[in-house]
Amino acid sequence: MLKVGVQSAGWYDHSKALESFEYIKNCGFEAVDFNIDHYLNPGKLSKEGLQPTFFDQPVEDILEFFRPLKEASEKTGVEIGQMHAPFPCWYPEKDDVNAYLAMAFDKCFAVCEFVGCPAIVVHPVGAPSKFTEWDYNLELYRGLIPHITKYKGVKICLENIFTSRPNRLIAGRFDIAEDAVKMIDLLNEEAGGDYFGFCLDIGHANLTRRNIRDFINILGHRLTILHIHDNNGMDDQHLVPYSCMANNASHICDWDAFVAGLKDIGYPGVLAFETFRIFSAYPPEVHTEVLKLIAAIGHAWAKRLDAE
Repeated sequence: MLKVGVQSAGWYDHSKALESFEYIKNCGFEAVDFNIDHYLNPGKLSKEGLQPTFFDQPVEDILEFFRPLKEASEKTGVEIGQMHAPFPCWYPEKDDVNAYLAMAFDKCFAVCEFVGCPAIVVHPVGAPSKFTEWDYNLELYRGLIPHITKYKGVKICLENIFTSRPNRLIAGRFDIAEDAVKMIDLLNEEAGGDYFGFCLDIGHANLTRRNIRDFINILGHRLTILHIHDNNGMDDQHLVPYSCMANNASHICDWDAFVAGLKDIGYPGVLAFETFRIFSAYPPEVHTEVLKLIAAIGHAWAKRLDAE
């Protein structure tokens, strides 16, 4: 049966790693999407220039810093199923910043290998047009091939992103499944192995009105990890699934199609929720109950996927 996971934002305390993992296990989760992106702000580097960050440390010191995370995972049996790399990930005509980010990503990949995390999301970058967007992202991911191929059992995942415009949202980077497939296959061919996959963000797909079942089927084996959350179809809200309904009392996001798509391809990964907004949407007194609700939804889906 598939494991159920949740993002670390909102409940993980590095100074209390074991207690944090015991807490999330008691809430019903078996995996974690770890926010290593919280350790670097690329936007600040882009605006203010290069300056000291967490990733200036030798990789050996960084791995030692994350030893409590590794041990908490091992002691509780709650796996680290995926990570978020820092983002934005690449800046046009800022070679010094891009080189620094590549160095930081390399150390993120090392942390993944160290803690047994199989996948890390490296967000695609935007551009003025679809043509330059493809070139920008090919340069970004192609540049990471020498870094990711150094580590065993770790895969870079692209993600479908929406684009904001005044009073509306439109399709963004790799929001068309065929484009994602083309890029992933090209990168894996150049890397000489299975080093790139896809993170399907259900909330983003809902915002851009994608047929989620079709998207999943087109991705096929390339679908490596998930970001599961709900929204009203207009805002990236990161809510608990089944939260948003249309006037006719149907759900805005087609959750049945989502589960059916996973079943179509025999999805083998974690049912990972990216519902961090609950920590600002609900009072602290009920955070545990809301987390248990999210875990219960995931386990209900896992049972449906496990059934004949």
